This record gives sequence, structure tokens and C-alpha cells, in this order.
Amino acid sequence: MTSLPNSPTQLWYSCRGGATATGLAVRKGWLHAEFAGGGTQLRALEEAASRDIRLSYYHHGQTGLVREGGNIPAIWARSENQSAVVVGVTWVDEYQGILVRRDSGIRELADLKGKRLGLPLRRRALIDIGRASAQKAFVTALTLAGRDPRIARWTHIEAPDFEFPQRSGGRDIELAALRSGYVDAVFLRGAQGYAARGEADLRELVDLNRLEDPLLRVNNGTPRPVTVDRAFLARHPDVVRRYLAVLLRAASWARAHPDEVAGLVALENPGYTVDAVAGALGPGLHRSLSPALGPLQLAGLAAQKDFLLDWGYIRHDFDVADWTDPAPLAEALASEQRAPAAALAAGAGALRHGVASHVH
Repeated sequence: MTSLPNSPTQLWYSCRGGATATGLAVRKGWLHAEFAGGGTQLRALEEAASRDIRLSYYHHGQTGLVREGGNIPAIWARSENQSAVVVGVTWVDEYQGILVRRDSGIRELADLKGKRLGLPLRRRALIDIGRASAQKAFVTALTLAGRDPRIARWTHIEAPDFEFPQRSGGRDIELAALRSGYVDAVFLRGAQGYAARGEADLRELVDLNRLEDPLLRVNNGTPRPVTVDRAFLARHPDVVRRYLAVLLRAASWARAHPDEVAGLVALENPGYTVDAVAGALGPGLHRSLSPALGPLQLAGLAAQKDFLLDWGYIRHDFDVADWTDPAPLAEALASEQRAPAAALAAGAGALRHGVASHVH
């Protein structure tokens, strides 16, 4: 449909379920305040009436969508030639635990040889994020233990399908499968995993988030790309720059308010306590929300892309560097650096004017 000459620009955002600068900016009211002037209509993706628009959380096909979220759907969409481009990346480390039953006799990673490793399976998903995340974690753990993941005993855990933003039950299917003896080990990340690790009948075999090499900690939530479709960026570069500037401001506020950040992030994780969210995301959360496009961020995306390609989750390879556009973030950074200087200059000018008026 062709837009009317004076119709507002449609800008969608999505950030559900994780620790994101977008979520923080929404909770604080800054994102809506930035685009409240009337020229841009800002809408949350989960509020869309259209199923296909909601599904763009996965397929990235909705124009005007700025999505800050897990990297698996973003990489899958790019491999399917979707035009979304990465304009920033945040790196928030989170709990990544492989759990076993306490009475299982499994004491170290090498003991996973021949054991039934649980992989959730959603048969109708565009891209099965939970399955890919679990398999990535097990592949990392088995490789560290010197075991060949290609001959692991993968065991399907049938999972109910759901559509963003609703997850209709089934959140604890992995734990149920583990406790019933159907599988011998499961992977859980974030607040869910952190909360489960303390339960009396379970034992944490490893927390991959404690690994020193950041590339070994890569999974769906780490790193987390910020994407927007190229056509929208070409038509509305200033809108994208302003959006990223709000994220930079939110990240700056977070660095100065470490005690408040986890509480706001916990609002995106209903069912879990602030302590579980804070424990899962660690003491460095408040320093981790600023988007960047440095070597580590790109290497993390490339490592995840290579895994998804090697294990059949995506069909087509691509160059991660060609997937990114650093210009909008560079412009946003420059605008944010100019703003304090302009405010300082204005204040100094007012002071000089006041002094001059007093002298005269």
C-alpha cells in the first residue's frame, strides 16, 4: 500500500524476553518520547494484529522493524536472503547451564558420552531457537571434554509450538524430561536455568558462561544484534540514527544505575524473581547494554553463523561483515557526543549573558 504524502512513518520495535537496551528505553519511556512528535508512529511488534507482522520477529520481513533480540532468527533470516542489516550488537553474558539429575552418576563433561542429551523439538517453527541453542551448548561442552559431538546421543523432547510473543505452556518441558528419566542432561539458559540449578534434585554440570573465551560463550542471546531492513534504513536514516541514539542513552543510564537495571530487565521475564534475573545476567549487566560493532561482536555473530550452517539450521552461507552497516551507529555516537558539548556551550553562554547583564 502506498503511503499518503503526510502519513507518519511506521516504526516497529521488538525486544521481548531478554536484557536489551531497547527494553530499558521502553520501560523508562525514552523511546516513545523520542518519537512522540507526530512524524513517526512507534508500535510494539507484539501488539500487531497481523500474524505475519508478529512472525517478523523470526523472518525479519516487516519493513520499519528495529529488532534487538536473539541472533539465531536474525542469522536464519539473513541466510534466507532477507534484507535486514545489523546496525549494532550488544553483548550480554547470561547463565548457560547443562543440568543433570543429582543421582545420575554424571560428574564431569566426559561422562556425557553415550548419555541421552535432550534437545527440544518444535516441528512447525520457522527456526527452532530452543533446539539450536541446546545443541550449540552441548557441542561446546562435548568439544571441551574431547568428545565427538557428531556421535552424541541426541534425544528429541517434543515441545508445543508457539508464536511470538506468547509461549503457550511448555516452558519447563526440558526439566520435566530430565526429572522423568527420559533424558540424562538438558541445557537451560538465563533466569530459568539459574533458578533450576539450585533445586535439590538437580546438579549443574557446567555453566558455559564461566568460560574465559567469549567466543565459547556464544549462543542465541550472546551476542544480540540490532537489525533493521535496508530499504527502511535507506529511506529513513535519521529515524534509525535517533533510535540508536536512544539505545546509547539508555546504556549510559544503566552504567550509572547498576542497582536498578536488573529490576527493569526482570519485567521482561515474568515468573522469575529479580534475584534470579540478576544472578543469571551477572554483576556486569549494567555495563553490557551499549550497542557496538567491534571485532568481538562480529566474531561472535560469525561463530554462531558457522555453527548453524555446520549443523543444518541454515542452508546458505554469507559474509557477516557484509551483513552490517556501521554508519548509523557511528552517526548516533557522534550526535550523542555533540549533545553534551552543545548543552555545555549553551550553559556557558547563558552564564556569560547573566554576568554581562549584572555588570551593566
